[in-house]
Amino acid sequence: MFSSSSARPAARRRGRLLAACTTGALAATAFALAPAGIASADSGTAPHSVQRITPQVTQHPTLTLPKSAKSGYSTAAGTAAQTPRYDYDGDGVGDMLVQDIGDHSVGVLSSAKALQGQQGYTDLGKPGVYYNSLLTPGNLTDSYAGDEVLALTQSGRLSMFSTSGLVGGSTLWSGGGWQGYNQVVAVGDITGDGFGDLLARTPSGDLYLYKSTGNVSAPFSGRVKVGHGYGIYDQLIGAGDLTGTGYETLVARDLNGDLWMYKLDGTAASPVAARVKIGHGWGVYNQLVGWGDGALYGYQIMGRSLDGTLWGYRADGSGTGTLAPRIELGNGWNTAVIANQGHEQVWGRGDLMTQTSSGNLYYYYGDNTGGLSTRQQFGQTGVWQGANVLYPMPLTDEGWDPLLQIYNGQLWDDDTNPSTYISSGWGGYNTVFGPGDLNNDGRSDLLARDGSGVLWLLTGKGDGTFYGRGKVGAGWGGYNQIVGAGDINGDGFSDIVARASNGHLYLYQGTGSGPAPFKARVDIGAGWNTYSKLAAVGDLDGDGRADIVAATSGGQLYRYSGTGKAGTSTFAKRVEIGTAGWNTYSKLF
Repeated sequence: MFSSSSARPAARRRGRLLAACTTGALAATAFALAPAGIASADSGTAPHSVQRITPQVTQHPTLTLPKSAKSGYSTAAGTAAQTPRYDYDGDGVGDMLVQDIGDHSVGVLSSAKALQGQQGYTDLGKPGVYYNSLLTPGNLTDSYAGDEVLALTQSGRLSMFSTSGLVGGSTLWSGGGWQGYNQVVAVGDITGDGFGDLLARTPSGDLYLYKSTGNVSAPFSGRVKVGHGYGIYDQLIGAGDLTGTGYETLVARDLNGDLWMYKLDGTAASPVAARVKIGHGWGVYNQLVGWGDGALYGYQIMGRSLDGTLWGYRADGSGTGTLAPRIELGNGWNTAVIANQGHEQVWGRGDLMTQTSSGNLYYYYGDNTGGLSTRQQFGQTGVWQGANVLYPMPLTDEGWDPLLQIYNGQLWDDDTNPSTYISSGWGGYNTVFGPGDLNNDGRSDLLARDGSGVLWLLTGKGDGTFYGRGKVGAGWGGYNQIVGAGDINGDGFSDIVARASNGHLYLYQGTGSGPAPFKARVDIGAGWNTYSKLAAVGDLDGDGRADIVAATSGGQLYRYSGTGKAGTSTFAKRVEIGTAGWNTYSKLF
């Protein structure tokens, strides 16, 4: 009876939660969809513990290189003599580091074995943290042989590891405050000192250079502003030397799909040269990856298409930055966080929960291809009736979407054994949801609307608990739905949308300021009362921007993908991802 347009086997689902007992209530939601003015905090069954399912990875991304790749690499301009930024196995050719979006395991793919027609995947294990991004900047200290890895958490801590220490090993260096950037880019050695450097972009579009020092205890010097206006790009990567002149390059994609190259010289007064257009039509990729010189036999830039296919590009040898025709490098890359990717991921979610009025709960997972899996029932039939639960964005750096429940006015964490009491005073809210980090401290927060229409911010501590509430503003009672799960417009701040009774949908862009977490609302379209339900799902299509889904009274489900643009172009044209049966649900979360 229920149909999803892009169902996939359950073996690839993300790790989520399952009831540990069969008599309790479990429901999970990114936002409470109780109608305005109706408090449901004192109904439902008592809190109980749940046990998370962490699926075993049954298929890793594939990496394939044609036999002609090696010969082409030997003549490619500026690449033959380059040392790869990341060489895990020490064979002189760069390898690829990934983290699985399902069980969060980390692994390395060998490009040398790919050239031999082998799938050389090395499973490094599970680090216990779901990283916002992974970077392989090249050699950072003479103490290691170029297998250094930088790992960035949602809370803004950037840490350096050797590859062998990434899982269960010691941290070589760690520094906080990096949540102030919406993209950190490994650009290779742009100063000529033999150590890899970083560029970092703020949500306002300013670009900063962090020069390496070679000192493991303090690997980067203080930041230096080297540009502004870079907010026009949705992807930034370090592509290596595309011109054969010895200069590293920053490559950027704009919202029109045009590709731009900036030559980098860290010794110059202006380290970033004027941009040069090197391509168009790059909007077909939901992810770009910059692997730099010496990697994959010269394939310095990669693009991932919506179906998970990975494509490789290298310089054509003309010295202009022009790229040779692409080749297919593999498939299954939709399930991986790839090191050196062009945008930070929408951290958490990427899935949908549904509830029936009779108390059944169903879960649909996504895998960055735009659709949803076939449904999976949680618990026994009817046990979820009346339960008031929350399914917010992850509240800790572990990256698991938590299960919270409001019962008798108290907030409980059902993701512990036994369930953990968090705080009281929650009975006066008719809507509670968790859109992510709203005050730019790297920790996810909650929003709650009371019966008088006042919206409150509950700031997260990063450990699953919350500080006292702060008032966002009054007048929110005029909306029949308020939803959010991540950054919709791609600036790095979490956003929300709200639907008025006349069918207009409004975007509230995040500011990163706790006292004033949202800009003034923007009307992004009329006619949204066509839909019986809206839900925020995080990023379903893997482009680094949060999406929403909408169900019709006739039972169809549509995805609206965030575009990074403004006004009525905030979301792309709708795409049907469920053909029937969605009108039988009382709630979508």
